[in-house]
Amino acid sequence: MREVLEEELYLFNLLRHLFLKEPSFELIKGLQKIEMPEKVENHIDYGLNLLIKAIQKNSQRIPEWLEELAQEYAHLFLGPKQPPAVPYASFYLSETKALMSEETIEVRKKYLEAGMAVKDLYRIPEDHIGIELEFIYDLTKQILDWLNEGEQEMAAKFFEIRKNFIKDHMLKWVPLFAETLLENTKEDFYKGAAYILRGVIENF
Repeated sequence: MREVLEEELYLFNLLRHLFLKEPSFELIKGLQKIEMPEKVENHIDYGLNLLIKAIQKNSQRIPEWLEELAQEYAHLFLGPKQPPAVPYASFYLSETKALMSEETIEVRKKYLEAGMAVKDLYRIPEDHIGIELEFIYDLTKQILDWLNEGEQEMAAKFFEIRKNFIKDHMLKWVPLFAETLLENTKEDFYKGAAYILRGVIENF
């Protein structure tokens, strides 16, 4: 179980960095060290392959490519008007596609119940995909910490919170968000991110 959780921790850490903001030089340099999966058996492997190949393809022009990725991030997720891949759960879950709706408030409640303080509270709505991924990363880390301390009951509690948040909330909108992202980008870096995201969430 620890091995699976550690792998999930790595993937959620990667995903939160991919979706919270445009990629940094440090992130790209770190990703260059990843080895491509020998066999492509699922969406996660396929996405990692796309991501790594995109980095290899642009390895001699990282500064220029980072500018292109920043522009693509802004185009996909920021706007100026409604972006093609809106990164907020409320857009997909509310009938009016309104942001900062009841869904956002419900997500905020889940964070508070789990004791998570959102760093960018009031700057980024809590139902942003990057914030939700940070929440799952945080829960996964806490589960591992409790297991390492021999606190099985606390580990089980946080495991249940994590499972419920993904099944009752993220699975209802993240696959659609990932599909929308795939339809609206020609950049393999973000296609890879979408496949990894879909693969990780649909595993639950």
